[in-house]
Amino acid sequence: MLFNSFLFIFGFLPVVLILFYATGRWTNVAKALLTLASLAFYAVWNPIHLPLLLGSIVFNYWVGDRIQRAREAERDGRVKVWLVFGLIADLALLGWFKYANFVADNVFGLFDADSPLPRIVLPLAISFFTFQKIAYLIDSARGEAKKMKFLDFALFAAFFPQLIAGPIVHYKEVVPQLQRRVFARIDWRNMMIGLVIFAIGLFKKTVIADTLAGYANTMFAEGGQGGGFTFVGGWLAAITFTFQLYFDFSGYSDMAIGLARMLGVKLPLNFHSPLRASNIADYWRRWHMTLQRFIVAYVFQPLSVPLNRWAAERGLKGWPAFAAGVGVPAFVTFVAVGIWHGAGWTFVLFGLMHAIYICTNEAWDEWRKRRKKALRKLGRTLAEPGPARVVAFHVLTLVAVIYGNVMFRAATVGDAVSVWQGMTALNGAGLEVLAAHDWGLWASLAVAAFLVFLAPNTQQIMAPYDPAYNWKDWKAVGIPPIRWTWKPDAAGLAFAGVALFLGIMFIQRGKAVFLYFNF
Repeated sequence: MLFNSFLFIFGFLPVVLILFYATGRWTNVAKALLTLASLAFYAVWNPIHLPLLLGSIVFNYWVGDRIQRAREAERDGRVKVWLVFGLIADLALLGWFKYANFVADNVFGLFDADSPLPRIVLPLAISFFTFQKIAYLIDSARGEAKKMKFLDFALFAAFFPQLIAGPIVHYKEVVPQLQRRVFARIDWRNMMIGLVIFAIGLFKKTVIADTLAGYANTMFAEGGQGGGFTFVGGWLAAITFTFQLYFDFSGYSDMAIGLARMLGVKLPLNFHSPLRASNIADYWRRWHMTLQRFIVAYVFQPLSVPLNRWAAERGLKGWPAFAAGVGVPAFVTFVAVGIWHGAGWTFVLFGLMHAIYICTNEAWDEWRKRRKKALRKLGRTLAEPGPARVVAFHVLTLVAVIYGNVMFRAATVGDAVSVWQGMTALNGAGLEVLAAHDWGLWASLAVAAFLVFLAPNTQQIMAPYDPAYNWKDWKAVGIPPIRWTWKPDAAGLAFAGVALFLGIMFIQRGKAVFLYFNF
């Protein structure tokens, strides 16, 4: 079931809200109803995969319980055994469904043979719910996740606002909210705030992202059919898709936070104006924020700590030590990010590109630190980047992201190269492309650019109402030139009403799947 569908907005959501709050006096009943509703929400997409989700919930609750018991008994060996067992099982499940066909096709392809493995249908949201369970097991081993009733865990694991495409949440962020005495007691303030956030997200998805998708799909399809791309055509396709992806994921993130807030739960931020980032590391801190922190906590740091120790033991200093302790784990981490997004060479290369971006950025930061230290010894200071250099870094970051998004979008590596060839070959052609697209494209791009670079984002608009679990950590980041906060007055209600009305009206063009549903 899609958030951007009439069935969800006028059927599923109001029924769930009514039943949930009608049973709020009996908290466990309300939790059970919300859990069953979440499972039904998942099953509508493909009922055959519901047992997989249920099995993952039961298995990880059982393993988490064993880890917590072993930790209470101070049996560290058993904690490690159970943790490794759970991680292997979760990763094996994810690996089989998501990567088995890719690996088999490439291995047998080396011998010019067809893979005997049948096509495996990718279960919806398997990456998201598997990573959430992995985080729970690791948090249990660290003592950060406590014992809880199975009902609480099942709701935590299946909560429909964040089940399909994140955010990837931790125990400490959600479970304490589910265990409050006032949970399931209606709070009209939360209902209002959640509805406004949901309306903004729906507008982003159906009005902006889906409009741009129509143009981007056409341009990539036409260019990929042998027509190639001119300079203007290549950049137009790349920028259009970048804005489509931006508003598609931003819209989903808003809708997830809004829906959870209607149910009395604050989810963490998953998107915070990443195209305003000053560098590529800042971009990733603000794009798919919960995936980035997951990868850093459970891939980068476990690699970086032993590699730093290894470098110290061998007396490595300077750049060799930096390469071992920062460069290698950063490279591996972002290749993993690319592969997480999908089983295909386009995603592998997308990850490789961002790994190179990140390593280059980290090396630049390291060089500046060393340069600053050397100049300090001479009694001099390193000048901070001026406005021109700040703008140049921002533009360079945008260009890098746009080039990477071409690989992310392309059906094949060859298609991506075709777009890049157009983007990098100023051959005097391309003006005809300007006339080939109607003014709807230009208007959509202008609105998208205005919202991305000048206007406040959703959480900044809703800042007075503490819109997300970790909003206090981000409220001073990425402040836009234009500032406006929502209030429940005539102007604010009109704003929310128009956003919701247009968001619903544009659904009639067709219910487009969120891009991150594919992962």
